[in-house]
Amino acid sequence: MKPNDDSFSFSAEDAAPCAGVCPLARIPEPVWKHWLRLPFRRRHPWIFRLGVLLAIALAAGALLAGNDETFGDDGIALVSISGPIVDIGPKLDWLHKIAANPRVRGVLVRVDSPGGGAAASQELYAALKEVAASRPVAVSMGSTAASGGVMVAMAGTRIFANPSTVTGSIGVRMDIPQLRPLLDKIGIGQETLTTAPYKDAGSPLKPLTPEQRAYFQEVLDDMHAQFVDIVASGRRMPREKAAALADGRIFTGREALRLGLVDELGGQTSALRWLAVNCGVPASRPLIKKPEEGFWLERRLKSWFGLALSTLDPSPAPAFLYQL
Repeated sequence: MKPNDDSFSFSAEDAAPCAGVCPLARIPEPVWKHWLRLPFRRRHPWIFRLGVLLAIALAAGALLAGNDETFGDDGIALVSISGPIVDIGPKLDWLHKIAANPRVRGVLVRVDSPGGGAAASQELYAALKEVAASRPVAVSMGSTAASGGVMVAMAGTRIFANPSTVTGSIGVRMDIPQLRPLLDKIGIGQETLTTAPYKDAGSPLKPLTPEQRAYFQEVLDDMHAQFVDIVASGRRMPREKAAALADGRIFTGREALRLGLVDELGGQTSALRWLAVNCGVPASRPLIKKPEEGFWLERRLKSWFGLALSTLDPSPAPAFLYQL
């Protein structure tokens, strides 16, 4: 290439000095033109097609999740309460949909839970009680239906338990983690300033004072009284009898029948037969079920271990529990 030449040209000799410096100079022209100019769908057709199919599947799933065709015919709805009663938002949404739909003629509640949060158990009981006001509700107790699980069951029109079901444990518990000894060993401390003597009661950094212990005992006694009232109302028994059963003991299903906590021994099939007779829907008709929610891992944890990711809270805050 000559500097004073009006016609600019590029020869192989001119490219030679760049060949050792610029890696692109070693790539044949047809190759880099192919990769730069072809769109993604042409360069990776199978990946593009899989992406389109995935997008279609997600859109279809979203449409089905919000579709009320679940209530196509008159039938019996299933409400499953399994594992710790903590994250009840989805269950409350399902119960509200059931209560608002006249095509649900009856409700089968399957309880397999050791209980859970005090307020969560009460709220679930209240929602189920609202449903039971307009249609029959049969409760089927599984392996365990204790404490908060019993509270929820009290909303049922008729309660079934297996002879070996673990139930009872009527009472309230408060857990206060204690971290002070561990922190002393590793040399970590904390000071807390408050505006009132009970503001930091239940702190995991120091034991309860006698005044704080008495204060929390009053709170527990009030929650316990509420639980006793719910049992007495649900089982239509004198409050004195309900209070005598509310000492924290567990009972087998057979003992619970003798004590009046359940109506009949039997499993889910027995409860479904009773519902079919009382709401006029054949027992052979498929149950109306809530669509699955959450991602794969969370559903498997709930299925295998009765564990929800929302319950994995490392917070050391004290908790009031209707729990076994």
